Amino acid sequence: MNSIHALTRSNSIGIADPAKNTCQALQVKQVKNSQLQSESSRIRRTLDAYGIDDNRENLSNLNQAKHNVLIQKNEQGEINPKYGAFVSKQGVDAYGSFHWLNPKTLTKYQTDNLVEVAFTSEDLEALQSTYKKENTTEFLVNLLRGNQLQPEDDVYSTTFKKNPNAFYYSKPLEAGNGFLIYPNIPYMSDNYTNGSHDNLRMKREGIQLTAWAIHPALPHNLIQEITNKEVPRKFSEELNQQVAEEQSNVKSLTSILDLSVEDVGMLEKLKSDIIQHLADTYGVDKESDKVSLFFHFPVAPKTATIHLHIWVNKADHPLNESRGFGLDEIIQHLKSGNNIENLILSRNNGHFILPAKDKLHLITGMPESQQPTEETRNKTKLPI
Repeated sequence: MNSIHALTRSNSIGIADPAKNTCQALQVKQVKNSQLQSESSRIRRTLDAYGIDDNRENLSNLNQAKHNVLIQKNEQGEINPKYGAFVSKQGVDAYGSFHWLNPKTLTKYQTDNLVEVAFTSEDLEALQSTYKKENTTEFLVNLLRGNQLQPEDDVYSTTFKKNPNAFYYSKPLEAGNGFLIYPNIPYMSDNYTNGSHDNLRMKREGIQLTAWAIHPALPHNLIQEITNKEVPRKFSEELNQQVAEEQSNVKSLTSILDLSVEDVGMLEKLKSDIIQHLADTYGVDKESDKVSLFFHFPVAPKTATIHLHIWVNKADHPLNESRGFGLDEIIQHLKSGNNIENLILSRNNGHFILPAKDKLHLITGMPESQQPTEETRNKTKLPI
């Protein structure tokens, strides 16, 4: 049972037992279970002594709204996003359970600068062609070259070398794509390199990783270092994803548009490997910790190598969630005999709201965009 420390304040009344230290821990369970009406006044006095307002009537309404948000505001009521926000989502988080939304994500998605696109089957086909023509994401290729890249890749030298346990390779089924799992660098802290990663699940930042598809035609220097095994080269190196697919007869995975029922086994293995890696490296318990596994769609061409987001004990923003497709959701959809196109078009009838500054609506193959309605905008915001 977690405990909260007693607070002192100038106008608080004394504690019933003055011999007790004001810094003693107050067991939440003791207060929560003290519901006897005859003791109401005594309970209120005790809570007041600890600096806790007894507003249980108001607290009982928690999670009645879709999102409950705690955020710092100034005296004028203006939000201060630099500290991020704590969010509790109805139907997802337990009663009274809040998770942190970091300032980078909050600032990016809490915006009015939005566009709306409505996909058709023809749009998805054109977009898939756009993605296929892209080279594998550049920063991923550089990382895969490891110490063969001159100068060395920064993520390789500063993150992998300092904490190789934060990197994991999920091997492919037969001759298909494997997945490289490692911290999402733009959102990570030095906890991933200073030996503190094993208790990140207990910190407010939580855990934020990505799993990137590794086609057999890509460089495998880093994979060999992770696995301590020589990876035999069956195909010559090829970074263009369409050419790599044609030459190797192994599907390149650029986005969820490339997934089909034949990939269910690969996706199930990936999930199993992720859960094991989270348990072994970060001490994550899939039953008690909040684990989210999802793909984004659509994605920018420069990151059009399929990658799964792995979040543990983190809050999300509704605008980001609107284009997130859960791994379990995709697996079950494909198992039922449906294709990915149907899944995408069934999401809000194929309508997607995107941040305009990401310029996703300008990608070749995207349908013409329009301004979303005020009602739609409000649905993509946190109530702050």
